Amino acid sequence: MTMPTRLAGKIKQLKTLLVDADDFSVIMNYFLDDLVPDPAFQAKGKPLKDKTIEQRFRGVLEILHERLAIRSPGPAQMMAALWLKDFELAHGAFALGNRLGMAFYFRDLDMGLSALGALDGSMEVMFARFSVYDGVDPSKSFHIDRSKRRH
Repeated sequence: MTMPTRLAGKIKQLKTLLVDADDFSVIMNYFLDDLVPDPAFQAKGKPLKDKTIEQRFRGVLEILHERLAIRSPGPAQMMAALWLKDFELAHGAFALGNRLGMAFYFRDLDMGLSALGALDGSMEVMFARFSVYDGVDPSKSFHIDRSKRRH
């Protein structure tokens, strides 16, 4: 059995945080501070070409736009989206009204996290952990809660 690479260990830690953490800023800070600057992480990222995942990101952004009542002359704009095939991880940046955001999503977990920061100089950041269950046979779908129980 081979030992995981340093990048693999970091991504495993991000998955654990995503499933277990109560403080979403801890998860996003780990992503931005520990993964994004890692040269191995940057080298693995390729432009996202998976239309299903792109639609998931857009769907989540539409829901955030609607639920947060963000005033915007148009829909959310994806600025960049990358895919790390080996880890089934998509991540990207977007603009939503007067906010800039980051999001990442693990296809194998069907779970992700987005963060929206205001451009008005305030320190307000809105977080949303999300799962998207469309296209899944309801008899096979499941949810993992913080106690790691499947149901």
